[in-house]
Amino acid sequence: MTSPATDAQVVFVGYNAAYLRAIDGIVPSGSVVVIEEPDIIRKRELQDAATRFDCLDRIVPASYQQSSEALDLAAELTAARPVAAVVPGLEYAVPATAALAEKLGLPGATEAAAQALRDKVRLREVSGAGGVRNPRWREVHGPADILDFAGDEPVVVKPANRQASVGVQLLDSVDAATAAQAWERTSSAAEYEQVPDRQLAWRFLAEERLRGPEFSVEALVRRGEIIFANITAKTVVPGPYPVELGHLLPAPLDQDTQTAFETAMRALVASIGFQTGILHAEWILTESGPTLVESAGRCPGDYLIDLVDLAYGTRIRLTLIDLLAGRPVTLPRAARQTSAIRFLAAGPGTVTEVAGVDTAQGLPGVHVAEVDVEAGQEVRPWASSWDRAGHVIATGPDADTTRQRVLDADAAIRIATD
Repeated sequence: MTSPATDAQVVFVGYNAAYLRAIDGIVPSGSVVVIEEPDIIRKRELQDAATRFDCLDRIVPASYQQSSEALDLAAELTAARPVAAVVPGLEYAVPATAALAEKLGLPGATEAAAQALRDKVRLREVSGAGGVRNPRWREVHGPADILDFAGDEPVVVKPANRQASVGVQLLDSVDAATAAQAWERTSSAAEYEQVPDRQLAWRFLAEERLRGPEFSVEALVRRGEIIFANITAKTVVPGPYPVELGHLLPAPLDQDTQTAFETAMRALVASIGFQTGILHAEWILTESGPTLVESAGRCPGDYLIDLVDLAYGTRIRLTLIDLLAGRPVTLPRAARQTSAIRFLAAGPGTVTEVAGVDTAQGLPGVHVAEVDVEAGQEVRPWASSWDRAGHVIATGPDADTTRQRVLDADAAIRIATD
């Protein structure tokens, strides 16, 4: 990893505190500029964010979600200091990041690839045409479309251009009432702090319900070639909302299955025309092989980057900056150990007590034990990733050991609700 030159700046589209925290004190002081939506600056109280990180020079207000306004900043950004790289901080920032990088002549995903990654309708079209296995799918505009598509089969109903499992529902069977209910829940799903107040355009899909274990692949790509890839085994909660309960990586897979995922990822990169950056692709391993669920062109959430760093000894966030700046990078070919995360659940209601965090933190191999709720706070049933109550992270020499360690840490923590 080489730090950005002191006379250059790294531009992030979208404020990501975890990313800034990971690079703070490593990249030069004041070398980062963040572009963020004015409404999000207000709602997340980011007006003084530059005081929280030594690396952060300033936050520039501009619209970028389904907007080209951020492109107008190109001249202003480069007037005083050259821009070394443009980095996507958030899911909704991927298209604007790619467009700004292209305008500045810097490496990036490409606008066409970014647009496909932010719209599952487009992703299904281009990846399917490129030979990537996809489920049967259809864009839907209301309950009648869901009912017509489903027939007698179980289906998934989801937004085509949202994030964090927001609005995603698994339907075992569909009649007029369940179709209407699913449409209402999917189309009205909200993310107050994640989106601006102005009206945005959302699209929706119904898809064949796939059966099989779930995986994701985290890959770094340079000029269309995958230069690093990790396969993660995923655990999803049962029920109508497929929120992720845990991750284990590298996934313990036989060589044939690993090769199948590698082939599928190369086909995905080629089909969408992705050039340089990071890809996070989610798959279900069906009897026919890896089948694409969705893909994103930014650092994945759910602490997956932290898990990769623990397992491989990498600093992926710093490496991504180097990639997007066109600098050479060195990456390991194999993991040193395994890592896992388990997200904490609590019964719906008002939190009355949180106990066992120190006990969990002291268990063998446990790196993190954090609870995000406290006494008096309301806990909701899981409908998206935002509803989880905390997490534990552990490492170990092999998958079985690490899995048990993270489950033991989970069991040690008690979140009581009334």
